[in-house]
Amino acid sequence: MLGHGSRDAEGVGEYWELARMVRAAAPELAVGCGFVELATPSADEAIDTLVADGADDIVIVPLVLLAAGHLKNDGPGTVARARIRHPGVRFRLARDLGITPETLAVAQDRIQRAEGAAVALIGRGSSDPDACADLFKVARLLADRRGFDLVEAGFVSIARPGVPQVLDRCRALGASRIVVSPFFLFTGELVRRIHTQALDWAAEHPEVEVIIGDHLGADEHLVRLIIQRFREAVHGDVRMNCDLCTYRVQLPGYEDKVGLPISLETHEAPRRFRWPRKAKPPLTRQVQRGRFVSTGDISAPAVEVRGLSFSYPDGTEALSTVDLKIRPGERVALLGPNGAGKTSLVLQLNGVLTPSAGEVIIGGTPVRRDTLAEIRRKVGVVFQDPDDQLFMPTIGRDVAFGPANLGLRDAELADRVAEALSYVDMEEFADRAPNRLSLGQRRRAAVATVLAMRPEVLVLDEPSANLDPSARREFAELVKRLGMTTLLVTHDLPYALELCPRTVVIDHGQIVGDGPTRELLSDTGFMSAHRLELPVGFHALGVRS
Repeated sequence: MLGHGSRDAEGVGEYWELARMVRAAAPELAVGCGFVELATPSADEAIDTLVADGADDIVIVPLVLLAAGHLKNDGPGTVARARIRHPGVRFRLARDLGITPETLAVAQDRIQRAEGAAVALIGRGSSDPDACADLFKVARLLADRRGFDLVEAGFVSIARPGVPQVLDRCRALGASRIVVSPFFLFTGELVRRIHTQALDWAAEHPEVEVIIGDHLGADEHLVRLIIQRFREAVHGDVRMNCDLCTYRVQLPGYEDKVGLPISLETHEAPRRFRWPRKAKPPLTRQVQRGRFVSTGDISAPAVEVRGLSFSYPDGTEALSTVDLKIRPGERVALLGPNGAGKTSLVLQLNGVLTPSAGEVIIGGTPVRRDTLAEIRRKVGVVFQDPDDQLFMPTIGRDVAFGPANLGLRDAELADRVAEALSYVDMEEFADRAPNRLSLGQRRRAAVATVLAMRPEVLVLDEPSANLDPSARREFAELVKRLGMTTLLVTHDLPYALELCPRTVVIDHGQIVGDGPTRELLSDTGFMSAHRLELPVGFHALGVRS
């Protein structure tokens, strides 16, 4: 039974109660219990214990209501690691609990307990479009002939609408009595946040009666569903909710996720590295007039790639004998069509992927297993979707997460957080929740989480995606102001021209162009040959960088 895990003792206790009920209902099964993160034992430890006890055929059942990126990465990753550790054991991954008569029955029961007419169904929130869409499907199915006048869906984190917006909509549609129903399996910080936001809204709208419903919790319906998922994996066809999976379908705004490899790292892996509590991490950067300035040997390339080749486990060749040098302080755009190898190259820079041949050197340090801790401090990657990078209750805690794992504490940690937020003009947002910020602000906050580690190289993945013109301009000004070594991975060619004097074009895993951005973008024949297109009416030679 693969749980997500929580720092909340009550939520973890509900997981163990559900596990007890499953064991009682299926005494013939050996049931192991483990978590993806935040609680013990880990999923890997649970699997190892089952194998040690003689299991040779294991089904991993995720205790997840709606499959989002977490399950789509962590589930297969758990299976892949287990197969490497135990090659003689058969492993299968069941699907999420999902939208079933059982989950709907439990949700209906929790709502009916509160005897409300209108329902605000509140889910976790995700950057995964499948999971967000599925919550609205749950709301629609609950509204179908179940005695509820109105069911509106919303989210407590990351996605919109938020709790106050859902309550506003219910009131606007005439509701005078609203049940706020958390669509959560177990309790925790987010469930309490739903309660707080709902009660705050109720205090401002005394004309509406707001009733706090229960989350799902341990229930006999769910016990039957978990056993059903196990038997389905053994005897039937197992599917995730992946009709529109961002890892295999090019959805607008998610194009960069197509074909991404599954990480075999556990959530606990980054935490294994700790700086000594009283020691300071080596500082290779200092701030000078708002810019990052190297204090080391600037004669060495900031990034050097030599004869780099890489193939995925299925034999797909992603990179072939790539050579690249980036000087300290240089801003370089990395362009190429989808599937060209951009992501595969970027993931080599911080050691997420390991070369099949060749080597990568960052600031004079080769990327090897024994240097990964140093490399991942040197290379800061800002994801296209800032919601993939912001996961703490407040921006300040997000920014503090990395330095805290380097051993910084108390005043030193507070100074590092304030410093990073000052670079991106976000000091006043330190106590703000990420879901209360605009996309442009969240993107700047994501940059701050990276700058807090004082990296030497900044990698920006599609930084202009979905930004309005004002936020787009502000972010460009930020990148220029930082003045640090920057690799800009983008399909936004005008943005590349504005920010990067130099451009590298990759196609079919090889560097096919490297030169001044303006010259490359103005070569229409070259651009067309590599499926790169400028916006209609845009002329590279007629725009100043």
